[in-house]
Amino acid sequence: MSGSTTIKVPRTLRDRLALRAERDHLALAQVIERVLDENEDREFWARVHSEHAELSKAEREAYVDGNARRDDLGDAADDTLSERDEW
Repeated sequence: MSGSTTIKVPRTLRDRLALRAERDHLALAQVIERVLDENEDREFWARVHSEHAELSKAEREAYVDGNARRDDLGDAADDTLSERDEW
């Protein structure tokens, strides 16, 4: 059994949460969790954007060159895999 608690929120906020929960077929807790997750994602990407903006062009290119995944289009194994798995 998971623990739960009660929080006091203004009725207008509870009503907004309830409308969203009904619309999305979720429990109130799931709505709150989804909003928190989305906010954390936005904060993460804002930090990434900010840190990226501080890099010089040379630093950015060095990072991409060192971390980008490359595909060897001439790799015969790619064709074999594609044919076998019907990609």
